[in-house]
Amino acid sequence: MSENSVSTIYGNVGYMEIGPQNDETILLSTGGGAGYDAVQAFEWLAQEGFRVVAINRPGYYNLPLEPNYTIETHADIYHEVLTTMGISEKVHVFGVSMGGISALYYANKYPTKSLVLWSAITGKYKVNVSSTNSALGKLVLSKKGKNLISWLLLFSAKYFPKKTIQSFLKTESSLNKKERVSLSKEIVNDPKSKKEFIVFIKSLTPMSALYPGMMDEMVKTTKLGDVNWSGIKCPVFAVYSKIDADVSIDHSQRLAEQISNIKLKYVKAGGHFVWWGKEGEEVKQGTIKFFSKHSS
Repeated sequence: MSENSVSTIYGNVGYMEIGPQNDETILLSTGGGAGYDAVQAFEWLAQEGFRVVAINRPGYYNLPLEPNYTIETHADIYHEVLTTMGISEKVHVFGVSMGGISALYYANKYPTKSLVLWSAITGKYKVNVSSTNSALGKLVLSKKGKNLISWLLLFSAKYFPKKTIQSFLKTESSLNKKERVSLSKEIVNDPKSKKEFIVFIKSLTPMSALYPGMMDEMVKTTKLGDVNWSGIKCPVFAVYSKIDADVSIDHSQRLAEQISNIKLKYVKAGGHFVWWGKEGEEVKQGTIKFFSKHSS
């Protein structure tokens, strides 16, 4: 693992990479509210020989937010950073949740080997009011006390991981209480899954350094007009959950209607967290196979 930054026209942009430095590079576009250090939860890709690079976005870690920036700007930042790093060949692209639409813009604009999307936002985003009004939603979206909230979240994840996971599942899925308890035990009882969960939580902190970017992306996607992804010709593998309480089914339907070379997979898993639990392991394996199939 290495963390670095490069000077660009957008400012000094940080990035983190894991895995061997070879020609099979995966650009990871992390979920909304998560820093680029979330790449550390994707060691399972590095172990398969992939070089995985996650790049900062405007509003995160003091990278300036300018009035003329759009979500498409993220793709331009990604490309400039990769080019500056000396990565000039086609890359694989991997977009998660809110990071999915940035990944789509990249694949629509720049040469791409393959594209994987997990619970991806693909167009205009409609906020789930019940999720934002939940206890967890209110904590994450609150403007106040970000340092305290960050500490509490990390403390909870470390000492009460099952309860913390259940809180996320209650907000981001339609699983009932019994199912939430069962899945949380499944995750905590698996050392790798538990470690990945802790890394995920750490990537959400300090919230004060991530909040501006998260809110900017949320506002911009709720105001998006029509989008068209028919220009994406690379192979696409998209995974969605049938019980996602955050990303509605129209996001996957849009991809099915606009992209010809696509494989869609629907799971239950942990709702928005399609990578959690036994089904989540199947999603990971399917992702590895897809990237491997479309590698040189």
